[in-house]
Amino acid sequence: MANKSLLMSPEPDDLQILISKYRAMDIEELKSNIDNWKEKNDSSIQLKKLDIAKNELEFKYKERQEQIELLTKSLTSSSRIGRWISSVAAILKKVIKFNN
Repeated sequence: MANKSLLMSPEPDDLQILISKYRAMDIEELKSNIDNWKEKNDSSIQLKKLDIAKNELEFKYKERQEQIELLTKSLTSSSRIGRWISSVAAILKKVIKFNN
């Protein structure tokens, strides 16, 4: 019954169900569905659903980009610490060698 009402007029509860459905999809699945839906946009309701799906896809792309940036910062930060520790260790080895 909920699926049939989604095809008719979108009410707030139906829109929430639709948004939840789109959020459950991964990026590739959502993009594929959007491409298929573009061909079948024969009503204003379908166009609204397509817009909602596109917005959700854009949100997923932004979220993915933020995760990539966070991981890049983390990797860069840990690499700097690792290089710093290696440099200090190398200097200590030279100092110890020089004293012996």
